[in-house]
Amino acid sequence: MNAEEIDAFTARLARFTDKGLPLGDAEALADKLVTRDRENDSRRLCLECAHLQGVSRWGCGNWKQAAVCTRPADAGLAHVLVVMPQHCPGFKEHTL
Repeated sequence: MNAEEIDAFTARLARFTDKGLPLGDAEALADKLVTRDRENDSRRLCLECAHLQGVSRWGCGNWKQAAVCTRPADAGLAHVLVVMPQHCPGFKEHTL
């Protein structure tokens, strides 16, 4: 990894663990994102989004635009969705 990739990896690791991922899972996911970035894959994770709310029990603060549910009470997000690379119409980059 170059210096920029190391900085991004470190910032992501902090964000992911702050959002409740175990350290090992956070490291593996941050490492996969280095490859994603190198390949210019435009998909993003909910964990990278400024609208992600909560720790371990996540919710989408932009649920309507993201089209993850039909009412705010249902805006909870499953773990598999939060760590899945995807194109989301409601995505907003979380500043690292």
